[in-house]
Amino acid sequence: MPRPPATHRYPPFCYTAAKLNNTGTGTPEFRLLELLPSAAGHELCCRIFVAETGQSSQRYNALSYTWGLGPKDHSILVVASNSNQGNARKPKALAITESLQTALFHFRHPRKPVRLWIDQICINQEDYAEKAAQVSLMGSIYRNAQQVLVWLGPAAERSDLLMDAWQSIGQAARDWGIEGYYSHEKWHLLHQIVNNPQPSDPGTVSFQALMRTAAKTFAPLIHARALTHWFRRPWFSRAWIVQEFCLCPDTVFVCGTKTLPAELVMLAIQILQYAIAKRDLLDLLRGGAANDLPWSALDDIVNEPTARLFSCRQRRRKFDRGLPDATGDQLHALLRKLYVEHNTQATLPRDRVFSMLDLAVDGDHLGLRPDYTDQSLPEAEARMLTRAARAMITNPASGKVNILCFSQFPKSPGDPALAAHLPSWVPDWRGGLKPSFYTVNEVVDVHLFAACGSELHLAPPCACPTDEESVLGLGGYLVDTIAAVADGGAWDDMGWEGPTAAARFLGFLRQVDALFQRAMAQDDGLPRLYGSQERRAEARWRVPIGDLYWTKAEGMHRAPAEAVVYHGQVLEFLEFFVECAGLSSSEEQDRWAEAWDLHGRLDRGEVGDYYRETMKVFVGKRPFVTTEGYLGMGPADAAAGDVVVVFCGGRIPFVLRPLCMERREKRLFKYMGEAYCDGVMDGKAVELGEFSAFFLV
Repeated sequence: MPRPPATHRYPPFCYTAAKLNNTGTGTPEFRLLELLPSAAGHELCCRIFVAETGQSSQRYNALSYTWGLGPKDHSILVVASNSNQGNARKPKALAITESLQTALFHFRHPRKPVRLWIDQICINQEDYAEKAAQVSLMGSIYRNAQQVLVWLGPAAERSDLLMDAWQSIGQAARDWGIEGYYSHEKWHLLHQIVNNPQPSDPGTVSFQALMRTAAKTFAPLIHARALTHWFRRPWFSRAWIVQEFCLCPDTVFVCGTKTLPAELVMLAIQILQYAIAKRDLLDLLRGGAANDLPWSALDDIVNEPTARLFSCRQRRRKFDRGLPDATGDQLHALLRKLYVEHNTQATLPRDRVFSMLDLAVDGDHLGLRPDYTDQSLPEAEARMLTRAARAMITNPASGKVNILCFSQFPKSPGDPALAAHLPSWVPDWRGGLKPSFYTVNEVVDVHLFAACGSELHLAPPCACPTDEESVLGLGGYLVDTIAAVADGGAWDDMGWEGPTAAARFLGFLRQVDALFQRAMAQDDGLPRLYGSQERRAEARWRVPIGDLYWTKAEGMHRAPAEAVVYHGQVLEFLEFFVECAGLSSSEEQDRWAEAWDLHGRLDRGEVGDYYRETMKVFVGKRPFVTTEGYLGMGPADAAAGDVVVVFCGGRIPFVLRPLCMERREKRLFKYMGEAYCDGVMDGKAVELGEFSAFFLV
């Protein structure tokens, strides 16, 4: 007959036995546990004691793991604490989750105690005031740990072999000296080494040999989906693990009985991704001539989840070391990395923000403090997210108006109660947010737009005072009122697969043309922000791509003048495709293709592929025209009567909806979304407009 759990056989542990000083005076305190050796018996046993932050004598490891979804139906026995040191005759039971129990059995040493910090045990999770205070200390706790142990779980799906591969390839890359190329000055040299078709110098030869070794080492593991299973372990999707992973200089992955330094995984992944980019090595990875590996297995490597973790870790480590040009990541940048196009998870919506505060280099300046009061109430969660959004948008040191780009609708689809309490301008930071159409790496790229003024005179956000926490006041400039939106809805399906793709893209371009013709038919003269009718006519080809242009060689940049040619090529190509699809037989289609010189145009690159690809930045957007005749792309739900505005500090315009609310001194607006508006993107609205205050609810 199985024994009942310890929680039924022993009295419960009470945290007053290891009480913390939470008065706010004196040195902050936190708890540590000593996991007793397995020689003491089968059951998990520990001592819990109080320590002061910053005590160099307190050497401990911090655990990074996932709680799991199950209840706390397992336990650990606390045999001593601060108030009863050495009194092991009255053990107390502390409930823990199954995932933590598994980890503790793994880390327990057979002969000596192991000193650890574990949030589930060292923080009284039922005391919200203590929880808030201890969460505020977590950055310091992880930063000062001797080592952070990333527990991924027991061995499974060939994880032992994969851990060995990470170790061998990562160490070989380190021995080669790859980390010496991690700088702005040398990064391009590494790409030259990778792509050199006829290497002769020893360094390039040995690096390309390492790439081939990596391909051979990882090929069987990729075919067995070992990497896919490893990357899909729950730890990689949790919000709290990011700061836990990034702050300690010595962080290791632990999977089953295998342990390796975190950086070796980063280096091995980089070598593997270089191998995937090489055609001959890609064939080797996919199984030679058989090519029996589905592309989805390689997608899991190209889009693997550690890239953003290592990006945050490297940037924070350089910042902490005070290296030149090491700026670290501000809170808004961390939130974008974790929640835009990624499904990072946190149990409480407020933890999407709180979990990043100690990692953000501006965390101390935002005035945000963890608060777990009323954590079961959706209005309390909304209040925390609102405070965070206001701090990130309006703080004088690092305020960013483009935070508004990530307030996307519908809000919190899986949590209607939270959505009902969120102001229109507040991002919920749920997983899978869409990127802004205007996305620039501010560390290395030059900005392309400055709707609120030239680069030299770009004003900071201008916060207008308001008495209500849910109302955001911003200064800016009214561009114009939307007169009409395109018939046919938003550009939702922008895939190029399927027989209707050409007709869809042709329909998108015709939406813009129809609005342009409508504006020209008004004949109200030249809109004030255009210098000539010729420039006004350029809206036909600038608007579908947002005056941007992407190529494989140059990435995203402002659209060149020759983009008008590519626009024409795309139109011809799409019209050809639509007409060809209407032919009754494949023989007729072949004759039509030959007459149009399809293969010749494809070979010469005369079908506007890059133009069509750039159009995808506007997935989910809808064309509009304003009363004065400006064309643009705005949110799917934009409507006639909405206004286009430029906020101080904003690089792109936004669409707002005026609200009719009686007895209000201030005119209120609902935030609708980001926009591109032709003629406005370089500061003309500021030069000719009048400053106004806009109050968003």
